[in-house]
Amino acid sequence: MAVLNVTRREFIILAGMAIAAANAPIAAAADHETSAPAFGGPTPNDRFYVTSYGGTPQVDIDSWRLRVRGLVKQPLTLTYRDIRAMAPVHQTLTLECISNPPNGDAISNAEWTGVNLAPILARAGVKSKAVYAAMRAADGYYPGVPGDEILRKENFLPYLMNGVPLPPTHGFPLRIFIPGKYGMKQPKWLTDIEFVDHQFSGYWEGRGWSNSAWRKVNSGFFSPRPPGSFFDIFGRAVKVTAPVDIVGWALAGPSGIRRVQVCTDGGKTWRDARLIANRSPYVWTVWKYRFAPTAPGQFEVRVRATAGDGVTQPASDPQTGSGMSGQPVMTLSVTAV
Repeated sequence: MAVLNVTRREFIILAGMAIAAANAPIAAAADHETSAPAFGGPTPNDRFYVTSYGGTPQVDIDSWRLRVRGLVKQPLTLTYRDIRAMAPVHQTLTLECISNPPNGDAISNAEWTGVNLAPILARAGVKSKAVYAAMRAADGYYPGVPGDEILRKENFLPYLMNGVPLPPTHGFPLRIFIPGKYGMKQPKWLTDIEFVDHQFSGYWEGRGWSNSAWRKVNSGFFSPRPPGSFFDIFGRAVKVTAPVDIVGWALAGPSGIRRVQVCTDGGKTWRDARLIANRSPYVWTVWKYRFAPTAPGQFEVRVRATAGDGVTQPASDPQTGSGMSGQPVMTLSVTAV
């Protein structure tokens, strides 16, 4: 029997992918003949990927509070009722784990309802001495971000996910979104934002993971692809008849996605895919490419996306704690043309 020699970090990543497969976006397992508009919509809550620091805390809504404190002029303590009384905002956002590999399943999309964070921080009056914001959650998790990043107008606090209160595994009663960053900087079950006069190192940051955690450009396939399975990472071929529409996703940080290209001849020729939906830097871009080979056979399909800042996915980008951005590859077995 063959033995896989992997490092501890590689084992964690592989194990995480196995868990994430159970929470894959519904479109990922769809038949390859499904029309493109079916892809890229909200991921059902029970299929949305889950990554947590520990277990899911049991939060008592009556005693839960959000505190804004530290280097502020007016410390705030807000109840859930206070939050729900504020003007709501509605956002579609895609969330991605920093351990998500190219074509991985630790990425999902949802429609969120919540409140803007900026007006709350304006009420508190963040002092000029504040350098970092230390965030804490009910499960004991604690990341930190620079003061100017927590003040971004895009940041908000969702309490509804796809029209219903946040499920316990997704942060009930409140979580924070800092769009463009990986999930590790956006804690669930948020309870505390403290402004401090020094750099604050969070749980994962202190263990070698990225302190900035801005999302790298990444991409993957919606269709065709094998049904969700841990062993699909080893490159099992997908049987199709040609011509076939290849549909996928691409996502980056605040600069968004500029271009997606597809190669089917071993890296020799790259052709532009059509961007079907590219509504926001913070929502996955849906792309489509029609592949029409002239004869049956096996073909390696490779994808590279280019972000708005000009950064293009390299052929390979191993995990070093700052996310992965290598080109996803899929083998198509064309049985008839």
